Amino acid sequence: MRRLFALCLLACFTLASHAADAPSIRLIGIGKPAIILDSAALAAMPRTTVQAGAHGAPPTAWEGVSMLELLHRADAPLDQALRGRALASFVRVTASDGYQVVFSLSELDAAFGATKVILADHHEGKPLDAKDGPFRLIVPGDSRPARWEHGVISIEVVDGSTTTRASGKPD
Repeated sequence: MRRLFALCLLACFTLASHAADAPSIRLIGIGKPAIILDSAALAAMPRTTVQAGAHGAPPTAWEGVSMLELLHRADAPLDQALRGRALASFVRVTASDGYQVVFSLSELDAAFGATKVILADHHEGKPLDAKDGPFRLIVPGDSRPARWEHGVISIEVVDGSTTTRASGKPD
């Protein structure tokens, strides 16, 4: 009986350690605990495909989850809630190598800038390779692909109204 119990514990530990190794991103809303989204969770969300090319390459198909879908899941102030102090909010996306890019929340909101951004996990129908993935931002409207961040590990909605003003005084 002890042997069976020990084998069950070992199996549970092995499964848990493999689950921890699975590719995932942290989605962090303002004042909310992080939501961990793995490949399966992202695959279950509404999917979108965009045609985009970088550095003069012809457009190709990138598939993933729209940034707006992710922001809704993070309870970001969008639509009618995006007014007043909330207009200072921004989205910071961090990659595994520490590279970060920022989008204002209003540039992503459909009623303001409507900038299309997706968190891609497939390119031309195949999962992203180790160089690009496992998750990559695609911003088809950007003239330069500097925000096409690869190796995305977190997406955080930041309340910019609580940062220090240019005068040095807190808001």
